[in-house]
Amino acid sequence: GPWLFWPWLFWPWLSWALVLCAPLAVWALVLWALVLWALVLWALVLWALTGPKLDSPECLPPIVPKDCPSARVTPNTNKILARSLIVCGTLFQGICDKRSLGNVSEVLYQTSNPVDTQYVAANDPRVSTVGVILNQKGVGLMLVGRGYTSKGPSDIPPITTRRLSPSSSPSRQAFSQDEELGKLVVGSYSEYNNNFISAFNHSDHVYFLFSRRDMWHKKEYRTYVSRLCAWDRSFYSYVEVPLECSGGYNLAQGASPAEHQGRPALFVAMAAGQASTPTATGRSALCVYGMSELDASLQRAQELCYTEGGRGRTGQEEAYIEYEVSSKCLRLPKDSLKEYPCGGEHTPSPIASAVPLSATPSLTRETQLTAVTTATEAGHTIALLGDKKGWLHKVGYTHGSKVGYTVLVDQDRPVNADLLLDQSGQNVYVLTDGKVSVSQCEQQPDCQSCLSVRDPYCGWCVLEGRYCTLTLFLGLLWIPISSCQGSSYSSWGLLRIPISSCQGIVLSTVQLYDCSVGQSDCSQCRAVPSDYGCVWCGGESPGCAYHLSCTSSPGPEDACPPPHIIQIQPVSGPVEGGVLVTIHGSNLGMHYQDIQGGVTVAGVSCLVCRVLYVCVCSRIVCELQPSKQETEGPVIVTVGDSEPGQSLQTFTYQDPQLTGIVPDKGPVSGGTSLTVQGTRLLTGQRKDLTAYVGQQPCYIVEEVNGTHLVCRTSPSNQTAELTVRVLFGKAERTVPGQVFHYMEDPVITAASPAESFYEVISSFEMTCVTPSVTHDSKVLGVWFELDNVKVSFESVAGKTFSYYPNPELLALNRDDPDTPYRFKPGGVIAVEGKDLTRAMTRDEVVARLGDQECEVKTLDSTHLYCEVLCVSVCRRKSKQALRDYKKVLVQLETLEINVGDQCRKEFTDLMTEMMDLSSDVGGPGIPLLDYKTYAERVFFPGQRGAPLSQNLDLPESRRRTVEQGLGQLNNLLNNRLFLIRFIHTLEAQQNFSQRDRGYVASLLTMALHDKLEYFTDVMKTLLGDLVQQYVTKNPKLMLRRTETVVEKMLTNWMSICLYSFLKEVAGEPLYMLYRAIKYQVDKGPVDAVTGKAKRTLNDSHLLREDIDYCSITLTVMVKSGVEVQPCPVKVLDTDTITQVKDKILDQIYKGAPFSQRPAADSLDLEWRSGQAGHLTLSDDDVTAIVQGRWKKLNTLQHYKVPDGATVALIPRSAAVVGIHQVYQTGEKTPMLDGEGEEGLRLWHLVKSNEEPEMPKHRKSSMRERERAKAIPEIYLTRLLSMKGTLQKFVDDVFVAILNTKRPPPIAVRFFFDFLDDMAEKHGIDDPETVHIWKTNSLPLRFWVNILKNPQFVFDVQVTDSVDAVLSVIAQTFIDSCTTSEHKVGRDSPVNKLLYAREIPRYKQLVESFGSDMNSLVALLELYKYINKYYDQIIASLEEDAAGQKMQLAYRLQQVAALVENKVTDL
Repeated sequence: GPWLFWPWLFWPWLSWALVLCAPLAVWALVLWALVLWALVLWALVLWALTGPKLDSPECLPPIVPKDCPSARVTPNTNKILARSLIVCGTLFQGICDKRSLGNVSEVLYQTSNPVDTQYVAANDPRVSTVGVILNQKGVGLMLVGRGYTSKGPSDIPPITTRRLSPSSSPSRQAFSQDEELGKLVVGSYSEYNNNFISAFNHSDHVYFLFSRRDMWHKKEYRTYVSRLCAWDRSFYSYVEVPLECSGGYNLAQGASPAEHQGRPALFVAMAAGQASTPTATGRSALCVYGMSELDASLQRAQELCYTEGGRGRTGQEEAYIEYEVSSKCLRLPKDSLKEYPCGGEHTPSPIASAVPLSATPSLTRETQLTAVTTATEAGHTIALLGDKKGWLHKVGYTHGSKVGYTVLVDQDRPVNADLLLDQSGQNVYVLTDGKVSVSQCEQQPDCQSCLSVRDPYCGWCVLEGRYCTLTLFLGLLWIPISSCQGSSYSSWGLLRIPISSCQGIVLSTVQLYDCSVGQSDCSQCRAVPSDYGCVWCGGESPGCAYHLSCTSSPGPEDACPPPHIIQIQPVSGPVEGGVLVTIHGSNLGMHYQDIQGGVTVAGVSCLVCRVLYVCVCSRIVCELQPSKQETEGPVIVTVGDSEPGQSLQTFTYQDPQLTGIVPDKGPVSGGTSLTVQGTRLLTGQRKDLTAYVGQQPCYIVEEVNGTHLVCRTSPSNQTAELTVRVLFGKAERTVPGQVFHYMEDPVITAASPAESFYEVISSFEMTCVTPSVTHDSKVLGVWFELDNVKVSFESVAGKTFSYYPNPELLALNRDDPDTPYRFKPGGVIAVEGKDLTRAMTRDEVVARLGDQECEVKTLDSTHLYCEVLCVSVCRRKSKQALRDYKKVLVQLETLEINVGDQCRKEFTDLMTEMMDLSSDVGGPGIPLLDYKTYAERVFFPGQRGAPLSQNLDLPESRRRTVEQGLGQLNNLLNNRLFLIRFIHTLEAQQNFSQRDRGYVASLLTMALHDKLEYFTDVMKTLLGDLVQQYVTKNPKLMLRRTETVVEKMLTNWMSICLYSFLKEVAGEPLYMLYRAIKYQVDKGPVDAVTGKAKRTLNDSHLLREDIDYCSITLTVMVKSGVEVQPCPVKVLDTDTITQVKDKILDQIYKGAPFSQRPAADSLDLEWRSGQAGHLTLSDDDVTAIVQGRWKKLNTLQHYKVPDGATVALIPRSAAVVGIHQVYQTGEKTPMLDGEGEEGLRLWHLVKSNEEPEMPKHRKSSMRERERAKAIPEIYLTRLLSMKGTLQKFVDDVFVAILNTKRPPPIAVRFFFDFLDDMAEKHGIDDPETVHIWKTNSLPLRFWVNILKNPQFVFDVQVTDSVDAVLSVIAQTFIDSCTTSEHKVGRDSPVNKLLYAREIPRYKQLVESFGSDMNSLVALLELYKYINKYYDQIIASLEEDAAGQKMQLAYRLQQVAALVENKVTDL
């Protein structure tokens, strides 16, 4: 704390008192007081331990030993000790805390559970970290520079901005590096491994000194200085320049800003590097760089990169873009640097100078210098240098010469770079084992020894007794230590008298001072030190003269004339005050005390700024104080007791007001020229005026007048409605009743044709008239410029803009112009011409016949064909279609009435069968899948061994590295920008198939499953992009298919959110429907080869042949424990043996999960007749019937198994006992013309069609026509009978899904609200479009999927025949969700005819209806796509400016290095 300096502040005073006047008693008293004082200080010492603690640089805090096997008790190296006692060390990835200055053991706040944005210092003691504290608009910030560390987080930029105070916002925690705070973005952290030496403030900038490899030129290590504007949060102003110290000294070891020869300078201790390495040798030097020259070099690089493409006058590249980012030097307007001295969104950065700033060493050493600090003594600079061997060197600079003195601090121990002077400048703290006083002058007894030590602090005093003392006490008569000197004077004014030796005072040279030079008024004259004897001499020609030379009457003046005010700036200010007023004149006083309280502006006291008041006596700066009202008056200055001086200019207190802004909206990229309207806006100076939109600065770009102020908006990180305010100094005004809207940047997705352009007509379309040009004109370029958003036509359209001659149209009757042109109503008109398609498309052409539009049918380069529509023809066709529709409905209704009795009987049987099942609802009767299996089947339909149930298949030697890489990939996926760019890049690849899109979407769902809110947010963003694409085309087609990643993500999202709804509401009726279908299908014959069934809803799966069959009941012997129980099972005598086994298993394991029962293939069916009659039945054996090329599958009928026969299922072998079902597709696929042995074709009930296969594009259309023409009534009756039997179960499912009496799930309401917002945002007011979006997203995307695939929800087997029935029901659901009228006719598919009467009823329901997963496997699968399209993804990330700032490309390279185990350049 500061108390450490107190005794050393008093020591010079005490030692002076002892030297001058202390007798022995006083000596004893003073020494006793010192001892007591030391004891008091010792008692007040407070301390706190920051280490050692359990830590590892390879683990993230908090450290849990079991999770971090490499953790060890580790010392803490403090890297940053900043004012307000900010402490950052190497432990816990470099986190910080803030401590009390009054009690260092008291922690005010700390990072208890840090996130990756709160790691500040380097976690390696050998890696440098520097920091500098700023205050930006009342917010405490710390700029931190840190080197690269190979362990722990490796994506921390070299320079970051840290928030010092905690905030209520979770994203703005203490010491965090928020997205809104700046950072130095680099392409490769390891390549740009900056070794930071120092960071400091100067003027309005922050500077960093560091060394690193020169990646632009010779790959040698160099030292650089970089600069940032202190208030630049975006690092737009970043610029750096290499430092050159002649003699090959290239590596900075320490630095200190100081005054040198009256000007600000930077002292840098440099060392020569060892070959091309960052290792310093013993050769060292001290180089001094003027800050003005450094700033000029930096500004030169900025100017060249802004306006000259980085090239100097000779054409050589003198400035360039560093750190591997995609920015480049530009050719902006010449005044860009003046307008944007700290850069902007549109200016290039980060900039580096290729031209070094050179300096000649002021001293050299053969021992490596390690530290430097500076002090000023009697107007002269003294450099204190530490070296590697523990010596402290003191070097004084005076009149171009150097003097030196050396003190041993700590033998053979390097002096740390942090040399620290106390507040008095009399003690230096050397960070080894102690501290050393800056001088030992008092130890030298005589002049000779005083001079021989060559200590720049010491001088031999001859004025007040002969002794060696600090030059501080010699006042202005500073005595050079090259000789002993006394003092005398001449007739002008004495400065110094050098003495040749210590033996006696022998005058050799006299240096005189001229009082009249530079002292133009009395105040300046009286400010000259009294030792020079200058006085203000009155009379006719008053002036400053040496007092012995003032002989004119009345002689030297005792007081100065009244102040004379020449000019004041500004001449107005706000009534609240707060602006600085500068007063220029003469005789304005010698010292601050002379004018303190003596300045008034328009009758109001003006507070003189002490720090800005220097003894030049000609300028006063004061801060304007508040006035109670608008007023005006002169500026009056009173110096002491003299007469006041009054200005001729009048100062006015004003009350500026803001009245409005134009325009009131602009893009988030900024660049909007915003005009602020008001009164008395020119209050104060231009530099006193600052404008803001919310918290974003709005840069004033034009001269301000009394009523208008024009500023250019800066970028915003989000859309918002913000207040516009203007600060007049500290006085703030806001625009009342009006806000500025930051809108999304306009996105030009297409521009066509390439021969015209557009003018704005809505938020998503613009149209412009092509300017008229002559045939010899040449178009150089066409672009769209919307504030800061500039898009070239070529980048949008993919080709340049072109002009062509106007097209020519020929007369309709070229051969006989006098004859009228005749055409039939409804006919086509042919128009001939030339170049009709060169500059227009068919959609752009409007043809008219008189006042009636002629619809363009065809357009080519020479012909246009259009048709005049005839309304009467359309009406006639419409009436005929209506009659056909009604006729078909009547026929269907008649057929359904005829089969009604049969349906009622079938339904009664079905309900009897379902009774047992209904009683088990809510218990084991419904085999619902667990969530993990449900998600796996929905996310990865039809895939065996989906990633959810897999483990990483990796060798143990690679597992940890790959898992670390996958962890970093997971962090990348949690970056919204990376994830969206990643998805868009994949979708842009031609060979990224539709299957790939679905697979990637499901992998992302897995990886982000535990962050559903973030997943939802990303999905909404991508859907917003999808809406943007479709609104310019046909909005009704959106979400119709799963063609994009986000559409599959939406399906998965719905599946996740509706799982509970499925379990609690829709699961029971859906399972009952499935069981009802299965029961009804199994009651009739099902062909085992083709999958066709007698009982079905699907005419393409209808078994049309008449099959003779009968139902029989088998007695199945079931072993239950040690007992064997008989179980009756109904089967058909036409069933194959496998079908019989399946039905037996269905009965025995009724209600049990399908996966928990044995597979039919693992069991044999044994027919038991009598004591010894055991016959194993099989689908295919030696008894099978072969006819030509056909072999028939064996059935019960083939084996002549009678009704009531006893059978048993026995395991085939011990090896397969207990084998359960493995989920594959959820369907049991029929054999479909399977080949038997010896090339024989298998068949069951009917032989499959032997006709050759027709082309696919012809097959379906021909079948449809044949089916519509020649479906026998008996077969349609079968379909209607099945439909009537299942009707109740279908109704129950539809009502459960679309019930309006029950509120819809929250997720559904949330998503539907989102779709409504999207429609409103894009101006879509067609309710049909929004209805289509909603039905496409929920009923058609989720429910149809569930209806067709109950195996996604239940642990059941869906056979092909059951699937065929579900497909018809799902299609009915689809037809119910369409808004268009459902009409059927003679050519309509039979499946649509079945539910023609029910669909209108279902439509009303639709209209009134407003985990434990292995994410590492999903990440590894996702990485395969990253690897496949690696170059494209990297290129996409590097093109994005925000992606560059977040280092996304580099972070992905790190992931690749870890996962693929390949050596990269990282």
